[in-house]
Amino acid sequence: MEDITNGKLPLFKKIDREVFSRIDKFKTTPGYNNIQDFFNGLEEEQQKVFKGAVILLIFLLPLLLISFLWWQNNNLKSEIDARISLIAKANEVVGLRQGLTNISPRILSENPIDGASMMTSRISNLLSSMGVDISKVQVSNYNGEMLGTSIMRSEADFAFNNFSTDELMNVFTSMIQREKFKIQSVDITRNAESNLLKGQFHAIHFSNAQTNAEED
Repeated sequence: MEDITNGKLPLFKKIDREVFSRIDKFKTTPGYNNIQDFFNGLEEEQQKVFKGAVILLIFLLPLLLISFLWWQNNNLKSEIDARISLIAKANEVVGLRQGLTNISPRILSENPIDGASMMTSRISNLLSSMGVDISKVQVSNYNGEMLGTSIMRSEADFAFNNFSTDELMNVFTSMIQREKFKIQSVDITRNAESNLLKGQFHAIHFSNAQTNAEED
């Protein structure tokens, strides 16, 4: 009684009220009189069967309605879950792109190296800017490849000779900081008489290949 007074009816009561309201309205139509006449013309056993069928129909209609609502709700829930998952994935991708944008200047060079001659030229310019004899370094075994559509990976072996310790450290520092090289391996031998260094190292260079594409 409290539910009815407050205007808050459970779902089943709402369905029952709607069904019986429809039945009351149907009783005021001419079609109801025709059904009543048809029912009165039936034999007693036939009337029982007819009543049973009507009662069964009255019970089935709410169940069918509830089943339809349940099916529709499941479909909507699946669609909502899919959209939520899509939005979450989109946010994740946006976050990763923003993160890559923030850290890429620290790990990617804006000047791609796309050939052995360019690798040699890049190292020669670096040595010249430091006042180091460019003949002290030789480049070999260049290899370059694209990683996806925007990042280029270049690597090579570098042989050096007659370097002082300070010179070699300065070259490594400039390659790492200015050109974003990654020194992968180093093999160094010290000359006991001159105290100079010789050896070789392998370096990898990652760059933003879109820079050249935008310039073209």
